[in-house]
Amino acid sequence: MSHQLVARADEFLAAQPYSILDREPSDWAGDPHDYYSVGNYSWPNPETADGLPYIRIDGQRNPDAWRDRYDKRRYRQTAAAVNTLVQAHLLTGEARYADGAVERLERWFLDPATAMRPNFRHAAALPGEHDGAAIGQIEGTLLTDLLDHVDLLVKAGRFTEGLPRLQNWFAELTHWMRTSELGRQEESMTNNHGVWWDAQVLRYLQFVGDRTALTEILDRFDVRLRHIAAGGALPKELARPDSLLYTMYCLRAFAVCCRVAAAEGRDLWNAPAEPGFGSLRDAFHFWADHATDDRRWIWPRQPEDLDQTALWLADEAAAVYQTPALKALAETLRGQDLPAPEIPSTAAMGHIPT
Repeated sequence: MSHQLVARADEFLAAQPYSILDREPSDWAGDPHDYYSVGNYSWPNPETADGLPYIRIDGQRNPDAWRDRYDKRRYRQTAAAVNTLVQAHLLTGEARYADGAVERLERWFLDPATAMRPNFRHAAALPGEHDGAAIGQIEGTLLTDLLDHVDLLVKAGRFTEGLPRLQNWFAELTHWMRTSELGRQEESMTNNHGVWWDAQVLRYLQFVGDRTALTEILDRFDVRLRHIAAGGALPKELARPDSLLYTMYCLRAFAVCCRVAAAEGRDLWNAPAEPGFGSLRDAFHFWADHATDDRRWIWPRQPEDLDQTALWLADEAAAVYQTPALKALAETLRGQDLPAPEIPSTAAMGHIPT
């Protein structure tokens, strides 16, 4: 695994760092520093000659969304590069990997000439319908993992000069998410989007040191627990064509919230359920009870919807709850040849933040 990590880090070092300005020409005429993407499930309209307005087909991913006329691929590759290079630096002690991570952070987030503006107002566009939607903020979720790696980089004595500037960038992003119309729409979502809004904002507030706002969001976290039905099911995730993927995705968001809360001395993992609803403990055990046997997962799912992220999440939940069901789930997943995720996680290093 360490050999593969270093080899991947060397590949990133050999490639040029990306900028928000590197997109290919497209029909979009917004500010070039604004992040721009179409939704994964957005498709040209087959009923019109020009394909407009685009339509959304849930569960069917459009590969065109990853072309460089949009920003999604380069943005995700930047996060993958930073995380990989930080891990390679910690593994080898070689300064070139840390330097490469810093260079990519500077180019994508900090250099005024090349940086992305701190908002997602033009994410998940539906051409011909709108040039950005509230649900586009879900594309920011990978930044929670990126900040885990930034923290490790700073603890290693690197990026100390860039840290305040990156904190300012995330403070601006958080302000936009909390005050803009699109941000407030996403906050009000009652599925994984709402939980991920909390997870992102809590992690960003932790990063910038705004404990007052962080406490405010933690104090009303019971709203998010109402996404869990009695017995532990996540009904809005089970209704998706890829229900297993989205169930785990929502549980990952809950886990981020719990880690941030733990750093504040608060235990959200064991928060009690309200009457008529399930607890987070129930939700993790619903996953464990049904996912270890394909015959028990009776909801729609897509092939190859698991990677090592599932194992790391099961390991984390098993460590928290110490129950046979979650330990069995983790062992079942450990016995499978699961692929590595596109974007490395600190969980792979045994450094799940608490």
